[in-house]
Amino acid sequence: MSTTLSRKFRVDVTTDLTLASGWLQLNGIDDWSPQISPTTEETTAYDTTGWKTNEVTLQDWSATATVFRRIVSSVYDPGQELVRATVGQFGTAARCGVRWYDKNGGPEAYSGIALPSWARTNTGVANVEKATITFACTDIPLNLNITNPYNVASVPVITGVTPSGQGAAAAVAIVGQYFTGTIAVTGVKFGGVNATSWTVQNDGLITAVLPAGSAGSAPVIVTNATGASVAFPYTRT
Repeated sequence: MSTTLSRKFRVDVTTDLTLASGWLQLNGIDDWSPQISPTTEETTAYDTTGWKTNEVTLQDWSATATVFRRIVSSVYDPGQELVRATVGQFGTAARCGVRWYDKNGGPEAYSGIALPSWARTNTGVANVEKATITFACTDIPLNLNITNPYNVASVPVITGVTPSGQGAAAAVAIVGQYFTGTIAVTGVKFGGVNATSWTVQNDGLITAVLPAGSAGSAPVIVTNATGASVAFPYTRT
């Protein structure tokens, strides 16, 4: 007989409020605490023979994550930065998609749209910096019955390309996730043209050299064995 571990859950976030694509893993999690809280109303009547009864009238959900603030190749975790970008925003910009599921392939798998809040914690001189993220329920119901996506291979997701406005032979950093396994030669394109050269530094960072081309729009696409990323806007000189 074995018991499950509290760290069995993986958490993903996305800016796609249809919850269809763009999922980034929220890395560095130290604690994850989701809960569904019903609102109940007493419905006791004479025919209950003295037993109090209640009915669920509303449902609310929330989840709290504590994460370590990690920097890899001078870049903060893209999943954390996606959430942090909602701070101080309104409407759509204040929301993100979130899903969590059992990494062992179990039946617990949920997704929804949330209003995140962000608070720095562990800020003392002797501490390792953390942040506490609270995902609060919006007007969109929590989906309790998603198919567990843990074993599904992910296409690359690009969250940034820096510096902007570069030309042929200049090097840029492509930031995101799921870059491991990027297809050789044709795996990194600017405006449909293969990068002159590129190196996968880690799963979240590619350094690439721009090919020759005209000034203007040159969307960046990264492709692995599963598929191609959504084109990320880039303007070259």
